Amino acid sequence: MKTVVCLGDSITYGRVGESYFEMLKRDFKGRARFINCGVNGDLSYNVLKRLDKVMSIKPDFIILLIGTNDVWATYSEKVMNAYMRRNKLPERPSKEGYERNLRQILQELDNSTGAKIGVMSLPLITEDPEHVLFKRSIEYSDSMKQMALKMNIGYIALNERQLDYLKMSAKATTTSQEISWELTLRVLLRHSVFRKKWDELSRENGLILTVDHVHQNGTGATLIKDCAAEFLRKFHNLD
Repeated sequence: MKTVVCLGDSITYGRVGESYFEMLKRDFKGRARFINCGVNGDLSYNVLKRLDKVMSIKPDFIILLIGTNDVWATYSEKVMNAYMRRNKLPERPSKEGYERNLRQILQELDNSTGAKIGVMSLPLITEDPEHVLFKRSIEYSDSMKQMALKMNIGYIALNERQLDYLKMSAKATTTSQEISWELTLRVLLRHSVFRKKWDELSRENGLILTVDHVHQNGTGATLIKDCAAEFLRKFHNLD
């Protein structure tokens, strides 16, 4: 049986919002072994520091989804300083630093494992096309695509898929709530204490793809799962 490692942050770990990882496991119905290597709050720097554990698994496939926190960390000085303290970052988060870390992650995985690697572009951050983090999620994803092509690494076009879905949606984002850790904590509280379903919380917050501008609702997670499943099936016949 083939082993698939999903490597990333809280979106992969899947405890806030719907879990694309659990959806992916169900999609393949025991035809592969799936291992979750997502860690809440991770940036690319943190993933780079824990690659030995991933390599020790000896995976056949690696799906990498990392960068959302790298983008979020550039939002303001307050947010950046909080990330630097929490994640023990050696430098201020930046697009250049992210690209350097990502390149090293892909090089080490490619050189040290026999795995087929798929690097996934970022889910949209916020659903407002004018928001700086929305634009940066696209900019970072464009860089990922160019890097993957140059390195001959599989590229999974999630950002483009979510952008198309948002453009074609008959609904409109109606939220007035700003992206913040406080919003995420409120959503998590309402889910864990009041047993609100993730999609219900998403609707209450006026969002289409996420529950809090970042973590995925059922629609957003399904788009991630579909992209990952298509990569595994189309390019590597994992069925």
